[in-house]
Amino acid sequence: MMKRSSTLWIGSLLLIVAVAVWRFLPPTNQSVSAPDRTPASVPDTARAVVPKATQGSQPNKHVTLLGRMAGDGPMLISEESESGMITNTYQVSPTQFIVRVVNPHPMDLRLGSLDYEMAAKADFERHVASETNLLEIKAILEDFPAAIASQRLYSGIREAYVARARMRQLRDEGYKNSDRVSQLDNRRRRYSEQLDEAQRQQLNEEATKLSVEVGTMISLDYRDAGERLKQRLTRLYGEFPKAVHQRLMSIEIDGSAEPLEAP
Repeated sequence: MMKRSSTLWIGSLLLIVAVAVWRFLPPTNQSVSAPDRTPASVPDTARAVVPKATQGSQPNKHVTLLGRMAGDGPMLISEESESGMITNTYQVSPTQFIVRVVNPHPMDLRLGSLDYEMAAKADFERHVASETNLLEIKAILEDFPAAIASQRLYSGIREAYVARARMRQLRDEGYKNSDRVSQLDNRRRRYSEQLDEAQRQQLNEEATKLSVEVGTMISLDYRDAGERLKQRLTRLYGEFPKAVHQRLMSIEIDGSAEPLEAP
């Protein structure tokens, strides 16, 4: 009797232990799945903010300052429309604004195209004998890998040629304007006793206009030419290092750049 009771007791204990173990085992449909080995993808929201290459993008607005910051002196606000028309707003004094609209040459709007590159190469070959510093510009851009990879080397040469020719022209205009201001001042002092009040006032106004208005606009245009070169070459090559820009800005051009002829 005692032996049978012990056997029943041990069997009951084993049954209890088996039930307990079974309750703590995970169900068969909760097994650990295999790791996901599919390539990770960028979410749509994150994909939207990934920056795109700047090549082909066209700047539509920039500001050129003569002072350290906006409001600290004269400035130029240049806005470029989708059609390529440029509106320049000059603030020559705290209360005086002058607006000029520039319609670009049709070929200027084709920067980056094969037609522009072909026309730029022909222009280079036509002028390099007389404007020998074009070879210096070419050498600088040949050291810039993005210019070579783009297959638009001569387009960049053309842009630098136009910018530096424009800056030389503006520098000369600045010298001539300063001479005109000096001549007006000398005339006013020399003939002061022979002039009436109205004539002296007229000379003062002419000198002020040349000095403040014309002189300031020339200075702003000069700075803007260098900035516009940087923007157009960034658009052309997707990038434009500061060191390359500085080297191009050191090149002197003697003549004037003629409008580019379509191929």
